[in-house]
Amino acid sequence: MTAGRAERIKLALHQADELLRRGQLREAEALSRRLVAENPLSAHAQFMLGITVQSQGRFEQAEPHFARAVTLDGRNVSYLLNYGLCLLSMGRVSEAAVQYGKARSVAPSNFEAVWRNGSFLARIGHMEPALAALSKALERAPDGAKHAIRLEVLDCLLSLGRIVEAEEHIGRFISATPFHARYLCLLSSIGKHDADSEMFQRIQRELARKDISAVDRSDLMVRRGVMLQASRRHDEAFASFTEGKKLLRAPSVTTAFRQDVDARIAAFGRERLEALAAEHGRSGYRPIFVVGLPRSGTTLAAQIISAHSRAGNAGELETMTYVAAKLSRGKPLAEIGTALAELGGNGVADLAALYESTMRHVVPDKELAVDKMPLNFRFIAEAAILFPDARFVNCMRHPADTFVSALQTEMNAAHSYSYDPADYAAYYREYRRLMAHWDEVLPGRVFHLSYEALVSQPEPAIAGLLEYLGLTMEEACLHPERNASAVTTFSRLQVRSGINTASVARWKPYERHLGPILESL
Repeated sequence: MTAGRAERIKLALHQADELLRRGQLREAEALSRRLVAENPLSAHAQFMLGITVQSQGRFEQAEPHFARAVTLDGRNVSYLLNYGLCLLSMGRVSEAAVQYGKARSVAPSNFEAVWRNGSFLARIGHMEPALAALSKALERAPDGAKHAIRLEVLDCLLSLGRIVEAEEHIGRFISATPFHARYLCLLSSIGKHDADSEMFQRIQRELARKDISAVDRSDLMVRRGVMLQASRRHDEAFASFTEGKKLLRAPSVTTAFRQDVDARIAAFGRERLEALAAEHGRSGYRPIFVVGLPRSGTTLAAQIISAHSRAGNAGELETMTYVAAKLSRGKPLAEIGTALAELGGNGVADLAALYESTMRHVVPDKELAVDKMPLNFRFIAEAAILFPDARFVNCMRHPADTFVSALQTEMNAAHSYSYDPADYAAYYREYRRLMAHWDEVLPGRVFHLSYEALVSQPEPAIAGLLEYLGLTMEEACLHPERNASAVTTFSRLQVRSGINTASVARWKPYERHLGPILESL
């Protein structure tokens, strides 16, 4: 390569990077694609294309470019770490672990390699080794990077239920961190604060600033709403919740969800499912899927099950989403039989093995793994085809309570249906329609766990759940608050309080705002 050509490539890569920084993702992608077409052996061009595609959430399309970059230059830490992140985002945990391991091996003293390995471990729920890695990264990191690492340390402490340490951490760093709004939101979630508290005033002062992002402002308004709720100022609380969500400007996903439900009902009839499972099923492996709408009690159910001596909690991974997409090969669901035939027996078996290896990587020392990704209720058919012995626990809760609970958590745009009562009612109807279909075509395969029954009469509800799972009753299952495993969901503080009825019928003070949801019952 001539010096002049190398300089032109360098300049074009710099331009693509600048476009990416300015949020001009399509323009950055177009420029990166031209660079790769002209210079297919440029590792950095391949990497830049992977980054621009990954930044748009298209992880499967980004993967081959990261893989090519790593093949061309296997000692570049940034290439390895971003390839690992891409694989992790698709739920391919074992493969991601290989890339993070290579980054550490290539540059054992590189603070970012240590940091991102800690982030990876935290993402799969291995919090103690994650904390150790993050602490080591803090020792080596330049001052500008320490703030982001400390925020991850704080999340680890909260996930482990180490509240006192988390409060001490916040007290030491909140005044200096650029993540002040996030720290304040986390601090306000610890303990009880109402609209007469000093914490409320701190939130108000932060909201008065002009330089905070829309996401931070939205989160702060949610926290303010929680404190107004504690003071029984429910109309003001509801306004703070909903106005905060509007700042996120997220498009509705309900129409697309309705179309997906239609396609799944049409594609997966009882006879077809039985035939596909008989042909492709992987006997002997028995994953436990805990599903349901977010805030329906999935975290509590997972903690109860994983308190059993034979089970462990794999948390919320995207593995089944990835596997389901690969099974269909990009074809409409109506052509699932053709797609599986094209994959062939070995191809389908490889996807089942990928899922199993991921669960065993995350939960290495338990016979059974709990996959607690709530929206996996969409993929019950695919899971039933691959794993005829799989168990499905569908967590149910009064939809007005799940909506109010979701409204006062910092749920991202993928859950935009939870920002508005009418949109939520429409989404809820489609969820119920799909679950009714699974009951029809997979009779007896799905266990429906009522949140209200669980918290009001825990022992018989838990006994029934464990019986369905083929597990004997153990005392630990009655006390999920004692389960030492990390909890990374929004319920991480509540679940440490033990089973109680405090969250039942919390919707009633908001009744006049919830007409569409109540009418959907």
